[in-house]
Amino acid sequence: MPREECCGEMMEGETFPWWSESQIRLQEELREFVDERIERAEKLIWQRKYPLEFLKEAGRRGWLGAIIPEEYGGKLSEYGYTGSCIIIEQLARLGQISMQYVVTMCDARLIMKFGSDELKREFLPKMAKGEYLGSLTVTEPFVGNDAAAIETVGRIEGDEIVIDGKKRFITSLGVSDFYMLLVRTSDDPDLIKKHRHLSMVIVRAGTPGFTIERINELIGFDNIYNGYLDFNGVRVPRSQMLGDVGDGWKVLMGMANYERTLASANQLGWMAEALRYAVFHTKRRVQFGSPTIDLPTNQFKLSEMIVRYKAARLLTYHAAHLFDLGEDPAFDAAIAKYFNTEEGINVFLEAIQLMGGDGLTRFYPVESYLRNGKITQLAPTTSEIMKVVIYRFGLKALEPILEAPRRRIDDELGVPVTVGFY
Repeated sequence: MPREECCGEMMEGETFPWWSESQIRLQEELREFVDERIERAEKLIWQRKYPLEFLKEAGRRGWLGAIIPEEYGGKLSEYGYTGSCIIIEQLARLGQISMQYVVTMCDARLIMKFGSDELKREFLPKMAKGEYLGSLTVTEPFVGNDAAAIETVGRIEGDEIVIDGKKRFITSLGVSDFYMLLVRTSDDPDLIKKHRHLSMVIVRAGTPGFTIERINELIGFDNIYNGYLDFNGVRVPRSQMLGDVGDGWKVLMGMANYERTLASANQLGWMAEALRYAVFHTKRRVQFGSPTIDLPTNQFKLSEMIVRYKAARLLTYHAAHLFDLGEDPAFDAAIAKYFNTEEGINVFLEAIQLMGGDGLTRFYPVESYLRNGKITQLAPTTSEIMKVVIYRFGLKALEPILEAPRRRIDDELGVPVTVGFY
């Protein structure tokens, strides 16, 4: 079914007034790129084969250099953070390969912000071309959202860091060329209180003592490898540390808001596809003599799905634009991440409901969006943590409208009125 007959211009991906001509062209190019590869992508999902070829081609086209400065072979001035969200929104339509893009772009941001000139020269040009793909390596068997409590040890021995420990729930393990690893470099109580007991270091794939322990079978992410990593006396040069010893927490926080924004953009691709199939099915499905899309109840469901999708795009690209303006928008990124993952689940559930039994089968990909969406409620960062962030930053951000009202009884009318704020 032609796209325009299915969901109209909405499915073409709207632009925003602040988008540049380069970003608008990027969206058009990506949409064509994805449309031509959806069949291949779905075959790889059925075969449980990692879709590395798409990322490699994206690298050749310069899309992995969206936030990398031109001096390192990137296209920051052309695409920027908004461009990186445009890229992931469309790549998400090819399946979960977009999650490798998320972690690689976050690694690029950290190297740009905290890496030495040597690390920048070595890693960024290859990352921009898709020759180096990265992973983020924080979660452990007994540590999740409380990243400050990690147990993997990084002992400083001269010019080397010796690493011992385990990490789990690591995306794209076995495929990534390097791993951004958070380690504990001190047990000093005073440093722990100041979050100065952690360090971030790059570990290359194939380093002696660094092995894959096992692969997880997750509810979703069908052909994206995820699992446990083991570090047994792994030695890496101290020059592969980002920042100084004890800067690990600061480094980790340097990408958290960007990671949340990218995760929000990822949801957009799945939400759009869920809408596509819901409209497609209800236009074709005839019950009681009419297409089911003519039923007011189904129209209400589609209306709500459209509202959620539109609002999700606005929140995502607003946060991305703030990054392009040089900000690090914790509040806006948290709202986008929370809203998009939670409302994404609602969109997927409604799409399945509109499709009836067909929505439950693997004949259509909608059920996979629901399974993947459940994972994104937990990672990166749970919805509950996002609500904590929204509360903490929200009260301060909204101070001007939260001034306490001054109320009194009007002398003339004898009724309560507001006389000011304090």
